[in-house]
Amino acid sequence: MFFFVIFSLSCSQYKNGPLSKTWHNTNAKYNALLIAREDYKIANEIILTNNKETYEETLPIFRKIDSTRLDSAKLYLTDAIKKSSIIAERHSNSRHLDEAYLLLGKARLEKQEIFNALETFKYVNTTSKSASAKTEALIWLMRSYIENEDLVSANQVSDLLKSQKLNGKNKSQFLATKAYYHQLQNEPALAVVFLDEALKTMKKGNEKARLHFIAAQLYAALNQLVLSRKNYNQVLKNKPSYDLEFHANLGLISSQSLAKNTNITFEKMLEDRKNQDLRSKIFFKMGETEAKKNNFESAILHFNKAISESLNNPIEKASAYKALGDMYFEKMLDYEMAGVYYDSTLITLPKNEQNNSQIGQKAMFLNDFIKYKKAYDLEDSLQRLASMNPKELDYKLEQMVIERKDAKKKAEESSITNSVLKIATTSTMPKDFKRWLLYDPVESIKAKNDFVRSWGNRPLEDNWRRSEKTMGSFSIKIEKQTLDTEKTGVKTMASSEIEMKELLAKKEIDEEKKELLKKIPISNIQKMASKRKQEEALFQIGKIYKLKFNDEEKAKTSFNNLILNFPRSVYEPEALYYLSIMEKDAQNNAFSARLLKDYPASSFSRQLKKGSIKLSVDKETEAQTLYAKTFAIYESNQFSEAIALIDQGLNEYVGSQIEDKMAMLRIMILRKLGNKDQYIVSLNDFMRSYPSSDLILKAKELLAVLN
Repeated sequence: MFFFVIFSLSCSQYKNGPLSKTWHNTNAKYNALLIAREDYKIANEIILTNNKETYEETLPIFRKIDSTRLDSAKLYLTDAIKKSSIIAERHSNSRHLDEAYLLLGKARLEKQEIFNALETFKYVNTTSKSASAKTEALIWLMRSYIENEDLVSANQVSDLLKSQKLNGKNKSQFLATKAYYHQLQNEPALAVVFLDEALKTMKKGNEKARLHFIAAQLYAALNQLVLSRKNYNQVLKNKPSYDLEFHANLGLISSQSLAKNTNITFEKMLEDRKNQDLRSKIFFKMGETEAKKNNFESAILHFNKAISESLNNPIEKASAYKALGDMYFEKMLDYEMAGVYYDSTLITLPKNEQNNSQIGQKAMFLNDFIKYKKAYDLEDSLQRLASMNPKELDYKLEQMVIERKDAKKKAEESSITNSVLKIATTSTMPKDFKRWLLYDPVESIKAKNDFVRSWGNRPLEDNWRRSEKTMGSFSIKIEKQTLDTEKTGVKTMASSEIEMKELLAKKEIDEEKKELLKKIPISNIQKMASKRKQEEALFQIGKIYKLKFNDEEKAKTSFNNLILNFPRSVYEPEALYYLSIMEKDAQNNAFSARLLKDYPASSFSRQLKKGSIKLSVDKETEAQTLYAKTFAIYESNQFSEAIALIDQGLNEYVGSQIEDKMAMLRIMILRKLGNKDQYIVSLNDFMRSYPSSDLILKAKELLAVLN
């Protein structure tokens, strides 16, 4: 008993003797840590199995953690957390303590317990004596911040890691994390540079193959086809999974097709029997390749084949719909068709997919975009018609009506043909089944078209192809005079019918021309109203490009067009503000200078200044004094003096605690001055700039009165 007590005391976790360390090292390694490693490994395998990757889109460098798909993996992650915690509680003097804490942090991150993961990695970095463990903890801390969408903190950790010496494993992990950071920032050029460096020190295996595949995708997006092919070839050399190997081969064929402008290899893959279940993926890649070549008709055909082949795979079908939507939106500039395909993507995509909400938002924004684009184009075409002389306008309107009727007629004919073809192609009959000619709708249409081409559109009657009608062997011969008389009568009736049809058609065209004419802005008031509609539409298009689609180049074009074509527009201050913040130096550029000069009292001018100004107590007191003085002048009905003083105050005391009161006082002064345009602009400015102000209700009341 005595020896047992001595042994127990010697093995305490708070002792640093060789016996204690050996005991706790052995127990930690071969009990709790062994089970924790195995649990973490199994959990990751389950996550990989459940999260099927969409190779049609650029893969994320680190797989997205989806809490909705962790159900079966959660048990193993919970157990991994429990077992690794045991080491911290019972084997605190073990040399495996750092590894246990790191494993604990990783399991918490996978389980979406991000706050706990952050605390764990911070603790390891603070308390560990191992430089390698500290570095690894910092790398995982950076990854946790990225997953928490705290990119500022992630960048700060990255700056710390740059100054440290990294071993091979930590170096590749850090570079991959840095690449992931830039990928999320939509900086593919930087992402692929860091990823290339990370791959240099990584061991062979499926994970390295996957990262080579992502590098190939990023290079393809940057139009670096040689480097893209090089990485696809590296995928095949790194023991990839079957799916990864298949898509790497597709990528190689696509880059070859782009270089040599041929689809022969794709067609060989389609003929290969082992690819029968993968035909939708091949057609998708063919469509993507044709879209890159700007062969849009061919791309649409292949994407539609991909949709028809992916009957039991909603994610693949949704990817094809989305690709069609992107092509119509970005390349063909057909926004209505893009909206249709985005809607189809939403309907097809499972509700729990991560990019569902993103596509939904894009579809919603696109509806607004289409509304304003149509409004702008309509007013533009109406203004052009208004500038024509009467004869030219009449001719143009007639042409427009005829073109519209022809288009409608073609659409109806196409609809009938498509419905017949659909009946024929969706039949349940075997492929080699041959119908009788008159029962086959497709063949009947072909035969009818051939007949009309050869004989013209003849009435269905006996002896339709003979000039002299016969009955049996008896020939009915008509005297020439009688025949001529009848022919003349027929011709007269026919000509009168034709004239009647022409008159009706002309009347119908004239009615439609009158309706179109009503929409054309003729008077000065109508022209001004049309210009206002166009002005608003152009401004809203620019805002959607900037705030919704994140397309700064197109936003700049729209805002510049607004400033150029609609000088002194009510939207000009806001347009100048957006143009300013899209420049490298938002404070010092031509647009900010113009905004501050032309609209010093605008909330957008104040917004530009706020970032660099912080008022002292003395300045706040000065602002209060100026406000009181201006209010007294306002009450004495000296409005011109009051407006000059309040403009000076708003310009000088930007960021003051009473800035909203000063802005509201300015609105009241403008109301008294009767400056309606500035009054409306200032009210809208107030609503946008001071949403949490106590005076917001007052602003809403004033706007309601106007409306």
